[in-house]
Amino acid sequence: MSEQNPVNQSSAPLDDSSSQPGRAPLGMPAGGRELLGFVAQGDLVDFEMLASSGTMAPSLDERLTVAELAAAQFDRFERISDELHLQGIAIDECLEPFREAVDSFARATQPANWLMAQFRALLVTGLRADFSARLAPKLPEGIAQLLAPGPAAWQTTDFASRTVQNGIDANPDIAGPLALFGRRLAAEAVGQCQRIAARETDLTRLIAQSLGSGSTQDSSELDDLGAMSALLEELMDGHARRMARLGLGV
Repeated sequence: MSEQNPVNQSSAPLDDSSSQPGRAPLGMPAGGRELLGFVAQGDLVDFEMLASSGTMAPSLDERLTVAELAAAQFDRFERISDELHLQGIAIDECLEPFREAVDSFARATQPANWLMAQFRALLVTGLRADFSARLAPKLPEGIAQLLAPGPAAWQTTDFASRTVQNGIDANPDIAGPLALFGRRLAAEAVGQCQRIAARETDLTRLIAQSLGSGSTQDSSELDDLGAMSALLEELMDGHARRMARLGLGV
């Protein structure tokens, strides 16, 4: 494999206490189960999308790279699965409420070629890393560590960013279709998150409280939905910056 392969770069290991045998389950706040289910369902679909993109790779080296990246990114799913097992929660039951929304997002953003597949990986990995980082400071420490994307997310971002930039440099005409794809991905992400937020009220309240603007049990759910809307605006700002760095801004 080439020296550019980010999977071969050394990275400090995550604190994997969430999967240590014999430990007690984490204290789970209200909405915590739903938060883990949402993140894990996203991890599952992202793994499938990234791994399947290898069939479009222009070289065996790149095919091997995305296979390794997909396997590395699946680590967080396994950490969450281990924790849910300790909690006595069936993983499929925890993921099921989010399956339709996440699968619909995946279908709507199915890439047509190798370059779009890596562009999708870059944008989705960035959005999900921003989401976890934004919530982490006010989540219980164990939950925050469990949701940390880990080195694999940055390795995926690095590989995908270089791949897309090289593709644009080689063929500037691809910039237009990529920009349209990026905007469609953002719209689909916002739409599906809004649907989840309206339905999963415990999750929405936990997110709002983690942002420091959530409601109490006695106040209106509109406060929580407003906090979720503000978070989505922040995430879309980060999304726009990632596109702009590739010269794909509006």
